[in-house]
Amino acid sequence: MLNRNEQELLQEKQRLQNAIKQKSEAARTPLSEMTDELSLYDQHSGDLGSETFEREKDAGLQELLQAELTQVNDALNRLKDGRYGICERCGQPIDPRRLTRLPSASLCISCARREQDRFVRPPEEEILNIHEIDAKGDQFEVAGYDLFDEYGIGSDSVTD
Repeated sequence: MLNRNEQELLQEKQRLQNAIKQKSEAARTPLSEMTDELSLYDQHSGDLGSETFEREKDAGLQELLQAELTQVNDALNRLKDGRYGICERCGQPIDPRRLTRLPSASLCISCARREQDRFVRPPEEEILNIHEIDAKGDQFEVAGYDLFDEYGIGSDSVTD
């Protein structure tokens, strides 16, 4: 007989597997079928922008679903090993209300909050705003020219 946690985890696993399968099947459909066009050759690339965006979004969602499935599988393994409901960081029991809300939880709320605080923004987000560069007097080069130079992009007349 399955206990309630195992039953919830198995249901979640089945739901995630079905969603991943659906996204995979949709990704295999040729773009021309999705747009009802006989040929994509004569189409402007901007006309396909929405369809391309949807495909990329679905790929991202599929990756997210796969990560969730991994967490559920890990929780099922912890259940089999007798480690389910025990925090992987501090070894204390995880609050049953947390497990009800998030059956695949591997951390107690305290450790999860500490883990959340360790998130570091990706380096791409540290790029300065172009107006901040101008205000500081820093140089910003495009194609070898200073953006604010008379021969740069911002000038009205470009000479060789």
